[in-house]
Amino acid sequence: MNNTYIGSICEGTPGNFTCSTITKSNQHKRVEIYAFIDPLCAECWGLEPVIKRLHIEYGQYFTFRYLITLKKRDLDNPKQLYKMAEHWNKVAQLTGMFSDSDVWFESPPCASNIALAIKAAEFQGRAAGLRFLRRIREQIFICKKSFHRYDEFIDVAKMAKLNIEEFVSDMISKRPEKALLCDKRFSYEMEIEDFPTLVFFNTDTDEEGIKIPGRYNYDIYVQVLTEMLGETPIPQSPPSLEKFVKKHPFIATKELATIYNLSEQSIRCKMKKLKLKQIVEEVPLKFGSFWRYIN
Repeated sequence: MNNTYIGSICEGTPGNFTCSTITKSNQHKRVEIYAFIDPLCAECWGLEPVIKRLHIEYGQYFTFRYLITLKKRDLDNPKQLYKMAEHWNKVAQLTGMFSDSDVWFESPPCASNIALAIKAAEFQGRAAGLRFLRRIREQIFICKKSFHRYDEFIDVAKMAKLNIEEFVSDMISKRPEKALLCDKRFSYEMEIEDFPTLVFFNTDTDEEGIKIPGRYNYDIYVQVLTEMLGETPIPQSPPSLEKFVKKHPFIATKELATIYNLSEQSIRCKMKKLKLKQIVEEVPLKFGSFWRYIN
């Protein structure tokens, strides 16, 4: 089987960490999607509804991986802090994915520590890494956590149901730093300049991937996936709302509206029925709202 070099990445399991090249090869899932994000990027957070729907409808056709790269920020510059806060507010209004911009004036988040914690969580597997990424972004964008204290990361690790002992061991090691450097190197090789950027590869061909910088409507990503597959993919239906919120216990109205292809008004009516059954509770915010599953 012929493999074509496309970049490098670091991954591993406790006690077995490697930094290796990425090649395209014939696999069951014919498309690979790499999402380059900054954990403090409001546009990346705003893309969550689209990514969730893509996973639900077409996840059988692709593998998906987040790669972490940090933008340069001058946190000692009041003008830049104001611009960051203004941008967060603008994106929140556009996307319905709330972000509390007051954090930039109260205690700006520590991007480097956050990125290292995300990489540490990934050592417990892709699913664990995704849970941790979701939870830590909720804490940043909604709860205004800045993550200057070590115990804040432990709290998120517990929320994400990680093995705390392994997480602590990885956090104090050099492994997350090495993994983050590999993400940075891959970002450089792929000439990533904007966040988010999604790169689609077809594992069955030697053709170059398709790079999509920025945030677009859902149909654009489906169009690119279709082009990469060379055929029209068949979408799967989403689960019932009750099953979905049980699996995703804190979810935005906008995410649900996107996933179920309904208006926000329609999805709110359906969620209020679950609220009457005491299955969920609503969390109203300045821009949009979230729903919390009641255990």
